[in-house]
Amino acid sequence: MLLAARALGLETTVTTLYPAYEGEAEATPGLPPEIHSYAIPPVNSPLGRFGPVRRMPLAEIVCGDP
Repeated sequence: MLLAARALGLETTVTTLYPAYEGEAEATPGLPPEIHSYAIPPVNSPLGRFGPVRRMPLAEIVCGDP
């Protein structure tokens, strides 16, 4: 879902820090009481420039013992 949102020019992230509001968060989309969510990806239209993602070569960001 995150990649699909990005491909559509939308920004999103996975949010798991909402347990204090779990009842409200699950009632908003109309989930039945026996169904529980474990992550909520908020989706938004970005402000300003939201261009292509620059991917660095793996060898530049990962290191290990030879």
